[in-house]
Amino acid sequence: MTELVPAILTNDLSDFRKKYAELFALGQHFKKLHIDFADGKFVKNETVMPADLAFLKDSPFELMAHFMTKSPQKYFQAARDAGFTWVLFHFEAMENELEVTATSTIAKTMGLKVGLVINPDTSLPRIGKFITQFDMIQLMGIHPGFQGREFIPETIDRIKELRALSKNVIIAVDGGIKVGIAKQVAEAGADIIVAGSAILKTEDEQAAIEALKQDLETK
Repeated sequence: MTELVPAILTNDLSDFRKKYAELFALGQHFKKLHIDFADGKFVKNETVMPADLAFLKDSPFELMAHFMTKSPQKYFQAARDAGFTWVLFHFEAMENELEVTATSTIAKTMGLKVGLVINPDTSLPRIGKFITQFDMIQLMGIHPGFQGREFIPETIDRIKELRALSKNVIIAVDGGIKVGIAKQVAEAGADIIVAGSAILKTEDEQAAIEALKQDLETK
């Protein structure tokens, strides 16, 4: 069964607290929570950062930090201190192949699970040699930075291509997820779908979550 993971992306701490409270109240529907961090350098957007979120330390969710940043490793300690168990960083943010491995090693040394995030324009054979170094590969279904963009249809074939490269790695898909697309992504082989605006930019978050989960169950 493909897992639904809600996402929060915001540059305002009070807005973060509001969104988190809304999702906390619906926590019976999911186990993981995906939080986006952006530094205004790798992408144009800027957000709250892990050091702002110490209050998450006792969160009941398995927290995933998605770094849309340069030098993501400099935020790993703050993420760990805030209760995150996952750190995900972009292949495209790395200066070279050695930095990919070094950043992964830093995360693992800190006891963190680690994921590599791949932008839509990056060919999957480029990351083939790194797959075994990671617990998860996250494919972006949109160009990163902002929520609410339209899903890129070619992502479906990229999921299948990635699954052909590895039968065991956890595949997550982030961006542009909505009812209908969630089912296609699951059928293509994704283990996790990450949904932000499809949940938090609706009038009824519970109904949105239930609709997405039903879509996954009918695959």
